[in-house]
Amino acid sequence: MHRIFQTPRNIFGLVRQYFAEHLPTVDPEEHIMLADLSPPTGQSSQQSSGFYPFPNKSSFLLGKWYWNGGVQKSQESFKELIDIVGDSSFEPEHVRHTKWGGINVKLGNSDAGGDAEEEEWLDIDAGWRKTRVEITVPFHSRMKSPGSQQYAGADLYHRSLVEVITERISDPHTGAQFHLEPYKLLWKRSDQHREVNVHGELYTSEAFREAHQALQDSPPEPNCDLPRVVVALMFWSDATQLTQFGNSQLWPCYLFIGNESKYRRCKPSCNLCSHVAYFQKVSNTGVCYLGHLY
Repeated sequence: MHRIFQTPRNIFGLVRQYFAEHLPTVDPEEHIMLADLSPPTGQSSQQSSGFYPFPNKSSFLLGKWYWNGGVQKSQESFKELIDIVGDSSFEPEHVRHTKWGGINVKLGNSDAGGDAEEEEWLDIDAGWRKTRVEITVPFHSRMKSPGSQQYAGADLYHRSLVEVITERISDPHTGAQFHLEPYKLLWKRSDQHREVNVHGELYTSEAFREAHQALQDSPPEPNCDLPRVVVALMFWSDATQLTQFGNSQLWPCYLFIGNESKYRRCKPSCNLCSHVAYFQKVSNTGVCYLGHLY
């Protein structure tokens, strides 16, 4: 048996309705302010600490000036060059032995492999793994080699979803904002008006509440009395063009956690987006058509 808890109507006419044995012990929105949900003003986005394929910042700045300044250099472009080499952080030693030809090849090549990159991808601390994707291709019984055969496709770089979830929940800056107890959000204009269901967050949806209730009704783990909660995973993917002067692309898979408010998820400074996989295009050297491999 579960009780129904209903909070008082706030100044916006919103009411929360919980279906549980008791009210949640923590409310992530209890001390939240408008500034926590709105985009920051007057702040620039945080720059990445890596400059790959450039070996250092000085080389990166020179490469940026070369590629983005156009074919014909102007006085304004020359002034930018003076600002780069005249900056106190510019180190001539960092660019003297830079292999510019190899860097330009990697910038224009979508298959920039290498042992160093392999070690960076599979770094244990980063949590990335490589899995070879294989597919089974069936062949007709009248063919020379009937039956099914395995063909190796591209390598899939991915992270463990359990590790990503654990990382988010254990982080005090993000874990404290998790809504672990779903509720029904209602709007009531006044005591004389009827309540209207409000659709806005994933953790207030009917599907989330049903999944949460199904988990509570299921048999618990042996010798475990910890609370059981649902973590909602939201995936999104799209091709990303990496450069303006080449055809280098990545096809990342992003993960957001639906237990966090949509106002925080769309705020870049909260850093709530996790990269969990990078897809690769299958080579077109072999095409399967009507049971024949060409």
